[in-house]
Amino acid sequence: MKNPVWSKVIPACPDPARARQMLELFEGTPGVEVLEAADEDQAGLLALLFCGSRISTSLLIAHPEWLGALTRDALRHPRRKSGLKQELASWLPGLLEAGDYSAVPRRLREFQQRELVRIALRDLSHAAEVPEIILEISDLADVCLDAIWQNCWRQLTRRYGTPYHRDPQGKWRPTAACVLGLGKLGGQELNYSSDVDLMFVYDDEGEVFAQRPGKTARPVLSNHQFFTRLAEAFIAQVSGARQEEALYRIDLRLRPEGNGGPLARSLASYENYYAQWGQTWERMMLIKGRGVAGDVALASEFLEMIQPFRFPRSINEGVLREVAAMKDRIEQEVVKSGELERNVKLGRGGIREVEFIVQSLQVLHAGKQPFLQGGQTLPGLAKLAQYELLTPAEADALAAAYCFLRKVEHRLQMEENRQTHTLPDERASLERLARLMRFPNLRLFEQERRRHTDNVRRIFERLLRPEHGPEAQRFAFPRQFDGAEAEWTRLLTEHRFRDVPKALRVLREFVEGPGYVHVSSRTRELALGLLPRFFALCPAPAGSGPPSRRPNRSSSNLDGGRPSVEAPLSDPDRVLTRLDSFIAAYGARATLFELWHSNPAIFELLVLLFDRSEFLAELAIRSPDLVDELVTSGRLRQRKTAAETLKDLRYGADDKDQHLWLRRYHPAELMRIGLRDILGLADFEQYLTELSALADACLQYALEVVMRRHQLRRPPFVIVGLGKLGGAEIDYGSDLDIIFVADDRTKGLDRLGRLALEVMDLLSARTPQGMLFKTDARLRPDGEKGQLVNSLRAHEEYYRHRAGLWEIQSLTRTRPVAGDLKLGERFQQMVARLTNFQHPSAPLAAYSPDWKLKIHQMRLRIEKERTPRGKDELAIKTGAGGLMDAEFVAQALCLENGWQEANTLRALERGRAAGLLPDADQLIENYRRIRRIEGILRRWSYEGESVLPDDPAPYYRVSVRCGFPTPEAFRQALAEYRAAIRNAYHRFFGVKS
Repeated sequence: MKNPVWSKVIPACPDPARARQMLELFEGTPGVEVLEAADEDQAGLLALLFCGSRISTSLLIAHPEWLGALTRDALRHPRRKSGLKQELASWLPGLLEAGDYSAVPRRLREFQQRELVRIALRDLSHAAEVPEIILEISDLADVCLDAIWQNCWRQLTRRYGTPYHRDPQGKWRPTAACVLGLGKLGGQELNYSSDVDLMFVYDDEGEVFAQRPGKTARPVLSNHQFFTRLAEAFIAQVSGARQEEALYRIDLRLRPEGNGGPLARSLASYENYYAQWGQTWERMMLIKGRGVAGDVALASEFLEMIQPFRFPRSINEGVLREVAAMKDRIEQEVVKSGELERNVKLGRGGIREVEFIVQSLQVLHAGKQPFLQGGQTLPGLAKLAQYELLTPAEADALAAAYCFLRKVEHRLQMEENRQTHTLPDERASLERLARLMRFPNLRLFEQERRRHTDNVRRIFERLLRPEHGPEAQRFAFPRQFDGAEAEWTRLLTEHRFRDVPKALRVLREFVEGPGYVHVSSRTRELALGLLPRFFALCPAPAGSGPPSRRPNRSSSNLDGGRPSVEAPLSDPDRVLTRLDSFIAAYGARATLFELWHSNPAIFELLVLLFDRSEFLAELAIRSPDLVDELVTSGRLRQRKTAAETLKDLRYGADDKDQHLWLRRYHPAELMRIGLRDILGLADFEQYLTELSALADACLQYALEVVMRRHQLRRPPFVIVGLGKLGGAEIDYGSDLDIIFVADDRTKGLDRLGRLALEVMDLLSARTPQGMLFKTDARLRPDGEKGQLVNSLRAHEEYYRHRAGLWEIQSLTRTRPVAGDLKLGERFQQMVARLTNFQHPSAPLAAYSPDWKLKIHQMRLRIEKERTPRGKDELAIKTGAGGLMDAEFVAQALCLENGWQEANTLRALERGRAAGLLPDADQLIENYRRIRRIEGILRRWSYEGESVLPDDPAPYYRVSVRCGFPTPEAFRQALAEYRAAIRNAYHRFFGVKS
């Protein structure tokens, strides 16, 4: 090689002899021109690749056109999945349309090899760390597998037809199918030479038709036959006829019944199998389950279906012993003799032990702590530390060991694309490996490897072999009350009960029953067995409790989105009293305690519910079966849209008393949404979306009731939501701000007004069963003096000529929610013109060049007039730096830029993305934190609370519910949140602090 840079870089690379040998192989090939032209930086990179991967070097010799892309700049950033898909989209559809199915695997193989060479060099050059490398390899596998799936699907449907199944109404529906990734593929943690663990799922049993099913259409195959053939074709194309043609090695042994089970199953078949036969290892395996090809919605449905199996709400801690036994079998039966210390995956202190630690703790705790759920190891470790199921030092040690051992594993596998996890015997190979890991010598490499594996094994032994470590501390309770009053008093005092004598009386009644009721010894034992679970949720005595049960209370969990569901009870006295009331309402004490004993998750859920929401507690006591039904039916896992809720509501269309039907349905939905919020089953803002969807559905249903009552075929108007309803941000106890807009051709607006009143009455009338939502139509033109229903033209006339600036500002938060939605679109088009202050639409009486200053002055007036005197610190909505600061910024952003974005958070995020929002990150994050505090306040009382209590006792309880250890910590954090919001507000409006 004439280029002098090679003589400079080769002596400095990890294996100079190997690098020279590989370089010589390029002589006489087209690639030599690129190597001759390489600068020192590119030559250094390629020399590193020559040292680390024979297979990559061979591929570059065969494809010299790839060399030019292997530069420092090209390797600096990863390729995202979207980019990989885009490249495939440039040629895959053409091959599918042409029916050239055999060409697809060949093109994909070349595409995959090229990308793996690039990723390997990023890895060897340390341009990326382990999390990024394994994600890139996994994304590459995803797009390749999905392309093969498309190829096979097109091929088989052209040959046989389309699979169909009947829906519950008996109509034929196309049957979807998908491929699920498990193991490292499912966890997006693939190696260079990993097997891909797969399962095949189809929607339902049915039949395949060449034409759409009808009276004359005859089926060609059953769905099971079709999807089995599809799976076989997929496996054949991915595996290749010869080893060199393979994209990936496929492993199907994790499917139900292993190699003896069917290749493809329906959803119902999987559900039945896991319900009856599922084992611990299958729970752990499914933790990493993920859709990788085919129908995305079906994959999501499968994962939701198995959610209670893979993340059980309650499971015996014997699962740890099972996992330890599994690891013992691996070491005894799988790892070859003499390799236990050298196998970085399955050996002592290896990668599998880190994975087992994470998955075991997830199986035990993630059913009750949904934040812990997830298929990836490194994020899982961080979450386990956050919830103090691991100490921070343990999580850091495991993460460091995992990354180190994965790097070693990568360098072993990228050499020859072989599935190996065992360190080589030869010293020269070990020394090369050490240098590829950036160690100056083998001794230091071995020393570091031993340190990591020793750390992993020590933590594994502590967690999964508890008999080898210290026994977990347990609450010690007296077995009787007579003669043990002093001990019970001490326990209650330590757990911060305020009225200890009363609490002792209620607790004794909980165990022994009221004096007029005979309680069997069995029921008494069940009650005593529930007490450790109750006291575990109470504020703990200082320094007590095992790490696995002591949640992190050193700071607020609001940063993570929501307080921990294992945070201590804020008011144990009230909860104990509520439990007593619930038992009395339920009536069958023995039956109830048996239920709680067999499903302790329901008991813990009720305890938490009684502490987190007064109005939901009352609802649970009025309807004692409601919580049990929600848990056992799986409806708590259900995320419902307005359309799904409306469909449910329509089942009651024939009820004679629609007020009663709505008031039966609404509380059950409130309980479902509230429990999802309390347990963290919904994303941070999801409960707002679900409450808004409930409001939308109730408004639409109420309108349908009125239309049936008056025999109207078409909606007489559109109902437009404003404020929180308009932004789909309905919180607990929110009013529904609405206006009614009719078409300009409509006559008899007074008659329509009476219809609108009937709609409002269905939701707002107070009956013995309560009301659904308070509806407020005062934001209509001319307020309470104006007509309840007005035409579109009348609205525009009012807003242009008579509306104040605050009314135009309120139009930034409008959304058609029910009725004539086409008319609603026209209303929104009018609103878009009126609220575009970037290009004001004249005439507009409310507009003036200094409109932004006026909005700021309006905000200051609200702050002064609506904040209780002397209570600014408590007024989290109207006070300085409160929620209204962020809301005014969002609304002014929309006016200033002509945006239609009714949702406050999305408007702020849009401002951040456009670079128009000073201190955007601070504003958004702290707005979310305070909004969450407001939600916790409202969830307690179901009132529109926006002022914190000034009495110390309730203030303490709010602090605990918000995840803070003390009121002082809560007060300080809140002050910081609000100061950040006010600072961002001042910068946006251009006013001095």
